[in-house]
Amino acid sequence: MAGTERNKSDLMEPPWLSQQAMAQLFRGEISRSDTWRTRLDTTTNWALTTTAAVISFGFATPQSSHVTFLVGIWMVLSFLLIEARRYRYYDLWNRRVRLLEDGWWAPMLRREPVDPDAMRELAVEMSRPQLQLSLFSAISTRLNRAYGPILMVLMATWFVKVYSHPKPPKDFDEFLERAHVAWVPGGLITGLLVFLTLGATYLFVASFFVRAPMGELRTRPRGRRAALWESFYRPYAIHTRRQQPRRRPRPSASAEH
Repeated sequence: MAGTERNKSDLMEPPWLSQQAMAQLFRGEISRSDTWRTRLDTTTNWALTTTAAVISFGFATPQSSHVTFLVGIWMVLSFLLIEARRYRYYDLWNRRVRLLEDGWWAPMLRREPVDPDAMRELAVEMSRPQLQLSLFSAISTRLNRAYGPILMVLMATWFVKVYSHPKPPKDFDEFLERAHVAWVPGGLITGLLVFLTLGATYLFVASFFVRAPMGELRTRPRGRRAALWESFYRPYAIHTRRQQPRRRPRPSASAEH
């Protein structure tokens, strides 16, 4: 029996080895998360550069075609889809980082036991990794944080270009005539842009009323959902009760004696 217990104790890892393994895991997950976060910044910079170039070239001369703005809109939409896909992968690695911070490191700093729920969820994430964030949620989040204003500027500049160059149209039919591209009628172009604007507006507004993906400044959801009126100035607010420090039980009189 003593030999069996000794063999079991030999198989158990010492505490310092477990802490070193978790530290290396934490460092690796942060590196992955930071890599995908950098890729998000790269795509956003491409979209901003394209928007600035399109506006500068489109309004350079009165003879410039409004097709330039349509090409810019198409490119920004392509960047949005690419960034939404990258954001889904970033959410996967960032979720692991938050689980490690919330379930391992924070309890260690508070001198509390490790959160078993967070560690169990992390084990599931590592054994069967899969994307948790849907494509539509990723698109709406990126519209909320970066691409909504970019697309709004491009849509507004396209309308200004068609309406004011070389002079304002006499009626709506003349506006549609100016909006045509080659053999594609102007009514179809205008309808597609209106549909795109309504769809982007819906996703942009809907992102204020749903719980945002887990981010660097958000822990796992543990409180109530944000109220509707709070969504306009603090859309991702999650109010949690402040945890009171745990009081150590006082030793009983029999234990003292």
